[in-house]
Amino acid sequence: MNTLLQEIRNSLLDLDAGLKGSLNITDSMELLARQMSTFLVPGSWEKYAYFSKKSLVDWFADLLMRVA
Repeated sequence: MNTLLQEIRNSLLDLDAGLKGSLNITDSMELLARQMSTFLVPGSWEKYAYFSKKSLVDWFADLLMRVA
């Protein structure tokens, strides 16, 4: 679970920095933004996560309950 949470944190921080112009936008950042904008769980997160067919919103709510 810690690996998943670290991946989520790092990828979102990198995307934020890219959108603010602090970093160059990479292909993986574009993919992350595209998947999130269509309410899909990003593939970089899925490889560390449990299997689920939920949308990003429902998946994240479930993740928060599991962490708590």
